[in-house]
Amino acid sequence: RLSAVSAPVAPELKTMSIEEADGGVGVLTLRRPDAMNAMSPELIFELTVAAAWLADRAPFRALVVTGEGRAFSAGGDVNWFKRGLEDDSHDLPSDVRRGAEVLHQAIVDFRRIPYPVIGAVNGAAAGAGFSLALMCDLRIASEKAAFVVAYGRIGASPDGGMTYFLPRVVGPAKALELALEDPVIDAQAALGLGIVSAVVPADELMAEARSKAASLAAKAPHYVRMAKSLINESIEHGLTEHLQLERHGIADSMATEDLRRGVTAFFAGEQPEFTGT
Repeated sequence: RLSAVSAPVAPELKTMSIEEADGGVGVLTLRRPDAMNAMSPELIFELTVAAAWLADRAPFRALVVTGEGRAFSAGGDVNWFKRGLEDDSHDLPSDVRRGAEVLHQAIVDFRRIPYPVIGAVNGAAAGAGFSLALMCDLRIASEKAAFVVAYGRIGASPDGGMTYFLPRVVGPAKALELALEDPVIDAQAALGLGIVSAVVPADELMAEARSKAASLAAKAPHYVRMAKSLINESIEHGLTEHLQLERHGIADSMATEDLRRGVTAFFAGEQPEFTGT
């Protein structure tokens, strides 16, 4: 059962909500269901507020990201683009350039979150909504979910990290094929491509995502934080540089009480309870 977030207090948001579930799990829900959770300028701005709070202040040890209603997120709000095209007083390229900058700052801050982030994809994830799903560490899909690159359908170039994350999930050749052919990828096809790790009935999605998040939240926070950062950074590093990061990470873990708990429990044949110290 969800309850209101206690101290530190989550930011007040209009287009999304942050709640706390049992087991140190947070739930971020996009809440523009009438617009299929499309990314209006207000929602994009609030993503930056939410992402910074979740990365720097949230008391969580895992996070679930989902959408209210029948969509995860339909991506950029095309009504915003339409108004810019019809109103000569708006410089649409400049407006979108600024909007993409704000969205991309949110994506960077989401990737700074030191605990696992699970996308619970409840419906359509299109365009920047697909990017938002790919930003998550793991994805679980409802059987009603669908993924669409979508940008080429209106002649727009991809953003939101689409061309960064998708090649890392499915490989560069498959990513380009999906971008150019732009199929509707249903939940089972997404599972086959490795875009999601599980497909579940719609009415079981949030329970499954929260259960997965709780199991990951029980792991030692230093281990989770280092595993995330080392794996995320490995593609950009040479071997020698990356081995130095691994060296310092494992040495630092030796100074944690969680390591002491883990080793003690190992020899006692018990399951350790990690606290983050």
